[in-house]
Amino acid sequence: MTSHRVVASAGTYHLPFDRFSDWLQRWFDGRPDVDLVVQHGPSKPVRGATNVEILPYDELLDLCRDADVVVLQGGAGAVMDMRAIGRVPLVIPRVPGAGEVVDDHQLVFTAEMEHLGIIRRAITFEEFAQELDAMLVQPSDDVVGEMDTPGVEAIRSLMEQPIRKLPWFSVVGRGVRLSWELVGARLTRRAR
Repeated sequence: MTSHRVVASAGTYHLPFDRFSDWLQRWFDGRPDVDLVVQHGPSKPVRGATNVEILPYDELLDLCRDADVVVLQGGAGAVMDMRAIGRVPLVIPRVPGAGEVVDDHQLVFTAEMEHLGIIRRAITFEEFAQELDAMLVQPSDDVVGEMDTPGVEAIRSLMEQPIRKLPWFSVVGRGVRLSWELVGARLTRRAR
């Protein structure tokens, strides 16, 4: 009988993330009370888990909504998806040099997201196991309800306006010029 459901996604990035699978495997072994669902992409599956190479997007989000804990790789899209559904996931960033990713953008991104309280982050297996165990003891701590994402709302409202009425739009010859300084200032102002 299972008492906890953990949903984990290594994403669909073309490079394998076998460290993600290895950490899940080490943690999962000997835990018959956990139902583990893994979207592993090109990474290796986790023995004993429900493994799927790629889940349909809506199905993955539904599984994440219902999970006790969500574990992700450190991609911005997945983190923002969890923010949109009100989940605070445990994130393992991919690191360069191990064939997981080409640069350190996930390390930088996840450090900032952790600082903002949007995710919990694990850099070592020990941190991962400790955080995951703690999140299972108090699974409600990582569910914060649907969250506003002001930048997305600002972009949506801007896109609904006729382009010629936007203050940073100008016609130059036959082309269009956008002043990104004005775009950035407006988005920052709206997001506050």
